[in-house]
Amino acid sequence: MAIPISYILADDDEIYREYTSAQLKLIPELECLAVCENAFKTRDQLMQLKPDLLILDIEMPGLTGIELASSLPQLPMTIFITSHKNYAVEAFELDAIDYLVKPVPMARMLRAIDKVKHLKELKANSIPGENFGLQDEHSFFVKEKNVYQKILYTDVLFAESLGDFITLHLQNGEKKVVLVTLKNLIQQLPASVFVRISRTHIINLQKLTAMDNEMVQLGAIQLYIGKTYYETIAGLILGNKAIKRFL
Repeated sequence: MAIPISYILADDDEIYREYTSAQLKLIPELECLAVCENAFKTRDQLMQLKPDLLILDIEMPGLTGIELASSLPQLPMTIFITSHKNYAVEAFELDAIDYLVKPVPMARMLRAIDKVKHLKELKANSIPGENFGLQDEHSFFVKEKNVYQKILYTDVLFAESLGDFITLHLQNGEKKVVLVTLKNLIQQLPASVFVRISRTHIINLQKLTAMDNEMVQLGAIQLYIGKTYYETIAGLILGNKAIKRFL
């Protein structure tokens, strides 16, 4: 039996608020707890109702969606919606489940909600701590559909935070969603192989192909470096290995 998803929708634009509400009403197993027109009302409703999901517009007067999310002691699963693409990095730094650009096509909304449903089901059917564990000095295991799978360090490109979950991105293009926080993950992985580059990403140092002041490159993949992480990462990755112009 499917697990219902409770949500709050927040958008100051009446047209888009009604448009998004109409979309969500068509999706089974969703329960609307509140529809809010500003961030302050949204914050009050979040504290009282504690939904599974927050669908949050970024550009709102007085307090933006990003500022609202940053102010909360605990953020539910969150999907950001906006008219502009340039907030994506800030949104994902807050462990956003997804980031949608208005007007959101129904197919795109369905994909975002399917992701939320999958995470909710995974959490309901998992015991914290049992989904990830070190196996030996070269590998770890993750639990997926009640099966423990061995993953070699050399097969991992990077890990991405989804709040209480992480997504492992593997060399072969596969993705594994695991119930473990990024903080707990990095504490268990060897520092000689993995390094945290932001609030939302851990990379495999062996897969690094380039870096600059803003991002690292893993082949064709580019990931932003958090400002507070840059000096540590630069020292760890480059050290005294970079070729100098003058000796």
